Amino acid sequence: MAEHARSDIADRLFEAHVAHELSMWQGERGLQRLDRLVETFWSWAERTTLAETIDCDSVRGAAERLALDLDLPDQLAGVIGGIADELVRLDVNRETRIRDVIDQSLFDEGVALAVELDTLRARLIQRLLKSPVYTALASDILYQGIKDYIFSDSGAIRSIPGVSRLIKGSSSAVSRRMPGLEAQVESRVRAYIEANTARTLARTETYLLESLDGDRLRALADEIWKAAADKPMWIADAIDSDELQRLVDYGLQIWRSLRETEYLGLMIDQGVQAYFARHGDETLAELMSHVGIDRQVVADEVAVLAPDLIAGLAETGLLETWVRDQLADFYDSDAFAAVMGDGD
Repeated sequence: MAEHARSDIADRLFEAHVAHELSMWQGERGLQRLDRLVETFWSWAERTTLAETIDCDSVRGAAERLALDLDLPDQLAGVIGGIADELVRLDVNRETRIRDVIDQSLFDEGVALAVELDTLRARLIQRLLKSPVYTALASDILYQGIKDYIFSDSGAIRSIPGVSRLIKGSSSAVSRRMPGLEAQVESRVRAYIEANTARTLARTETYLLESLDGDRLRALADEIWKAAADKPMWIADAIDSDELQRLVDYGLQIWRSLRETEYLGLMIDQGVQAYFARHGDETLAELMSHVGIDRQVVADEVAVLAPDLIAGLAETGLLETWVRDQLADFYDSDAFAAVMGDGD
């Protein structure tokens, strides 16, 4: 495009056009223009499918760039931590009870759902008890309990015939008076626990499955609700600012580490493909309806938010800059010069 020196008439046309466009974005004209834009947009959304708007590969690429490649600045953790710290220390947390935030009927529905999902509940209990981590923890707790019982001052070792007469004073002296006794006890107790852990956990599983029936779950839930419902939403006494910031830092470290794995990329890729396979042929209006957005919602939000936003853009000069940049391309073009008789 060749650049042309504008004639006086061209400059006056340009300035008049700029003024017209600025006026068309503000006041009553602005509201009318916004209404027309919403109507035009929604009519288009009702006849245009997702696949017609953008292809799956483009969305996959954008999702992967934003999730995997977008740099997270170091100060992000401080920003998040600062906001979180402000929120947990607001006075409203002292004045707001748990029942003010969680409706009891919703809580009861959750309990009813937990009762109904008995198969899932049983499966979770079985997987928990079969977990190596849980097994090791349970074994260690059993060992410590048995050991403390045997060697405590009022424990079982004092009840063994003949042994109690050999022990004078505290049972803490057992190891000194009977070298190797504690080691033998530990070895045998651990061997017994390891040999019987599976059977013990099987009995525990049976007990839990029988105990956590519908009636007991409801009773337990009622006790939890009665104990917690009137407690304030105040957790500032449980966590200080430094601890909260460290948790935020750690959370972001986990996210950064996850972003470096092939797993996350695969999940994003497959998720986008699955969404397009299921919804690619639906119109944009139908997709928005899935999250409760219809024509009236769009119109109402535009009517509330857009005028203030446009007024702010106008006051700061950005609106005029955008309008001038957009129109200048045409007024400086060969096409305009030709129409004005300044070109060939």
